[in-house]
Amino acid sequence: MGRIRVNQPATRAPSRGFSALRIEFAWRLSAGLGAALVLIAGCSTPPVGAPCLPEQIPESGFSAKEAYIESSSVQCETRVCLVYQLAGDPRETCKSTDPDHICAAKSEVAERVYCTCRCDSQGSGFGECECPSGFSCVEVLSQGDRGVRGSYCVKNETATSG
Repeated sequence: MGRIRVNQPATRAPSRGFSALRIEFAWRLSAGLGAALVLIAGCSTPPVGAPCLPEQIPESGFSAKEAYIESSSVQCETRVCLVYQLAGDPRETCKSTDPDHICAAKSEVAERVYCTCRCDSQGSGFGECECPSGFSCVEVLSQGDRGVRGSYCVKNETATSG
């Protein structure tokens, strides 16, 4: 005669209560969100001082006697790209074949072309910012549309060397 085998009841892991699962889920969620925030904050560029390049560049480049504001720059968190008293064309692809077309040195572009924000809107009611360390609030545009006229955050080295 054959043997009859009796199956043993399956053993289950001890059940964790509903509140224990909620606590574990909350802990994992907060740890994941915390890690994501650290990564985002650690990888972000500063809004003022980040490199940018204006979309419109004069055919012969910029003049060292002028400042240029691009107020809709998608490259800048602040939406403002400043070219501050730069002589020449800031593009890396610049090739000077014409005596009237000067290519700006990379070091000059790094010092004079960057994202900025308006720190004094001369009472026009437009938003203003506070300049970070290493920048001064300098009047850049005294004429023109009130939407761009005013003072902007300019690197200290270039604000005094004009």
